[in-house]
Amino acid sequence: MEGGYAHRLLQVGIRSITSEGREQGKRFGVEQFEMRTFSRDRHLLENLKLGEGVKGVYISVDVDCLDPAFAPGVSHIEPGGLSFRDVLNILHNLQADVVAADVVEFNPQHDTVDGMTAMVATKLVRELTAKISK
Repeated sequence: MEGGYAHRLLQVGIRSITSEGREQGKRFGVEQFEMRTFSRDRHLLENLKLGEGVKGVYISVDVDCLDPAFAPGVSHIEPGGLSFRDVLNILHNLQADVVAADVVEFNPQHDTVDGMTAMVATKLVRELTAKISK
């Protein structure tokens, strides 16, 4: 955002943020969706129209946005995150020309519950690939 390479940035699933982080987001026009307001913001997030007039949208899914019940294999575990279904609903309903994506923050050293986070990350990669191929 600071360098002008991106026109819009959304952060979804924030559970802890400092006042400095919130101010920095405001300064650069970052749209921050915190979990404390997620139930109110859900409809907006599930109907984002990011692709209108935009050549391409890049999606980065940080798996620690998920509640540890769905993805315990991350470095920064914090309760109260998104459910896997919440993330899928946002991705499935996203109206955008998605051209690239990544899934980050998976930590296999912490993925001790039958590889559950690896399965979640893999499913997210498949869903994003399908979105890109459309």
